[in-house]
This record gives sequence, C-alpha cells and structure tokens, in this order.
Amino acid sequence: MPHIRANDPASVAFNRMLMEELAQKGFYHSIPLPDGRVLEGVVPLQALQERAAALPLPERLHGKRLLDIGAWDGFFAFEMERRGAEVVALDQTEVENFRIARQLLGSRVDYQVQDVYELSPERNGYFDIVLFMGVLYHLKHPLLGLERVCAVTKEVAIVESFVTDERLTETQPLLEFYETTELLGQADNWCGPNLACLLAMCRAAGFARAELVRIKDQRAIVACYRHWLPEPAQPSAPAPQLLAATHASNYGINLASNKDEYLTAFFKTSETGLNPRNVFPEVGGYGVSPVSVQQTGGDGWQVSFRLAPGLRRGWHLVRLRTANSSMSNAVKIAVDIPLEVAELKILGACDGRTWKPGEVQAGEDARLSLWLSGLPANADRVNLHVWLGGRRLTVDEVLPPGESTPERQVNARLPPGFPRGRHELRVSCGQAQADPLLVRVA
Repeated sequence: MPHIRANDPASVAFNRMLMEELAQKGFYHSIPLPDGRVLEGVVPLQALQERAAALPLPERLHGKRLLDIGAWDGFFAFEMERRGAEVVALDQTEVENFRIARQLLGSRVDYQVQDVYELSPERNGYFDIVLFMGVLYHLKHPLLGLERVCAVTKEVAIVESFVTDERLTETQPLLEFYETTELLGQADNWCGPNLACLLAMCRAAGFARAELVRIKDQRAIVACYRHWLPEPAQPSAPAPQLLAATHASNYGINLASNKDEYLTAFFKTSETGLNPRNVFPEVGGYGVSPVSVQQTGGDGWQVSFRLAPGLRRGWHLVRLRTANSSMSNAVKIAVDIPLEVAELKILGACDGRTWKPGEVQAGEDARLSLWLSGLPANADRVNLHVWLGGRRLTVDEVLPPGESTPERQVNARLPPGFPRGRHELRVSCGQAQADPLLVRVA
C-alpha cells in the first residue's frame, strides 16, 4: 500500500479501491462463524487475527469487563467474548452487519449506540479493558475522546490509530488537522498524529503509561495503562516524604472531576536529577503522568499532574514514588464533595507568633491564628474566608482537627500597613457565617 499522506492522489485512489471492495463484499471485518464458514470482508481474517494476537491481552479474559469502541462489524468484540470477557460494543451509529454477525454467532455481546464523547463512569460504568481501535483520527476532538476513554478504564486501554510518521524519535509531537477531505478524500478524517504525538496525547489524557505495541502500514497500536509498574523489589532510594497535595491553581484541597484540573504535590527526597520520566504520582490508586517536576530548594521538590480521570465523588489518597523508591506516605484530597456547613463559631484568636490572645502585632509579617468549630472536613484556604476590620486576610493554612477535638486552627496573614486598634474578626465558610469577635491590632 502507498504511504498515506494528506492531499495525495495515490492515497485517495487506494482508499477508493478499498471502498469499492467494501461495496462488493458488504463487510469490512472478516468474521469466522462456528460452522467453519467466514463472512469475507475487506480485511482478511488472518490479518485481523494477527492484530488481535499482537494486543498485550491474555488468551483467557474470564472475569474481565471489556468495552470495544467503534466496533463496526464486530471482529474484536466477538474475539474478546470468545476469550471469556463480558463485552460491551459501542458505535456512533447502528451497524446492521454487527447484528447479523451477532445472531449467526449466537453472541451475547451487549451492543449499544453511543457517541464516544458521551462516555462516562456514571452512564457506562468501568471496564477493566477498553479497545479504541481505528477511531481516534475520526474525532474532531481527539484528546477529549481519549480523556473519555481513560475515565472508564480501570486497567488498560488499547489505542490503535493512523499515524503520519512511523519513526519513534525524540522529535516534537505533531498533529495534522484536516478541515475537509484532505486525508484519503474522506470528510470524517479529522486529524493525523505522528507517533510521538499519539503517545503524548495518551499520557496527557490521564494514562500513567503509554507503550508502543506495534506499528505497521502507518497503524500504531499503543497500550495505555492506568497504573505504574510495581515498586522496585529492593529500592535503592528512601521513600519520598509527601508534605502536601493541593489544587495547582488555588492551593486548596477541593477538585472537580468534570473540569480539567491539576494537582501540585510537594515532597522531600535526598535523590537528585528528578524529572517527569522518573517521578510517579498516583491519585485514587491510578497513576498519572507528570507535566512538570521542579526542585524547590535543598531536598524539596514539587510535581504537577492532572487529576486522574474517572474518580468517584469522595476522598482520595495522593501518593508518589520515584523510579528508585517505594511509595511515599499519603495525603487526602476531596473530589466533587459539596461544602456543607451547619454552624460556624470562632472559639478564639491570637497573634500567630507570640500567641498572645485577643490581639495581633502589626508589621510586615503580621499573622493571626484563630480556632473554629463547625468547619467541614473539606474546608480549605479557598472556601474559608477571614476578614478583619472589613479587610480580607490571606488564609495560609487550615489545619486538620486534633485527635480529641473537632476544633480547627486557621492561620492568616494581615496586609502590610494594617491600622492599629480594635477590629471585628469575621469568618465565613460556604453559606455559614460566625458571630464576630473583637481583635486588637497592636
């Protein structure tokens, strides 16, 4: 077959020949039947079986739930069912060939008509394995499609796509965009990634690892894993000390699963030379590829990464390790948890450095510590507001409750030049407001 490229008459002619063959045979996939007959399609059975054998999946898939997106005539859905998986097959439009083959095979594959952009754990549930074969380059929003795939994947998604360049090099990831019929004369071909871009998009979509399985005739198969490889059996470096994990933009602990949100984790380690290829963060048990790793001074580091797609509402643990270490301690973040405050009370306030009650010393580094009752567990520096004398203070910390008391300590900073005198201290969180307390600025 010719090398496929945009605006190429030879590529268009080759594709036209395939379409004519499809019109004659009726099926694109060749489907083997139980009695030994084969529903002959454009793609020979042997070629399909070779592609299936190349997938990094075991022969026995009993107990696994599998989703085949863009199933078309259904070869891969039926093959995975033969291996023992519980299979859901999905296509944007209903394909009569699939129903014909399903009936002839006596198959129990659950066939659904749905757009890939509508995929979600709430609607479709979770799948141990997802097949995303020959769909990506048909999407106007390919990265969004990959994110939807990642959100419903528990273990691995197999992504197969047309690529413009078969070379796996350190070159810049590039994506061609086809506004009309530039690729093969078809209006439903929207994009063409090079191989580096395909791998990068899989990681950016939320997968921990993207590993090239096979590339042949400009068709690349990539295994996209939700988890990191196991920890080293004998770590050569100590586990990092995780200090905090916060929203990358506002430094709170609340994140929304329906937004493109990122975390920054702050940690300490004696290791040097860390980068996005050897730091492995994890959110809610899922690995996520870092977008940046920076040293903050001494043994301090920070790593930024996206919120793992597909997390359920609730509290989730964040951990990380390096290529040479075991996992760190864990800290918690809140995902999609509503802020619910019944009653809020100020129990006391003092200078954050001298601890003198009822007052705070003015100056360039003036700090106020206060104690509150009634704060919800997901109160943070973003949703907790503190005013003194009508001026908004910067909240630095909202500490967790003590072991024997639900009281919470909050530390805030006064702006430079704050006027002396007695001022009302006011606090709100969500819709709740505490009764004010008088504080003297000395």
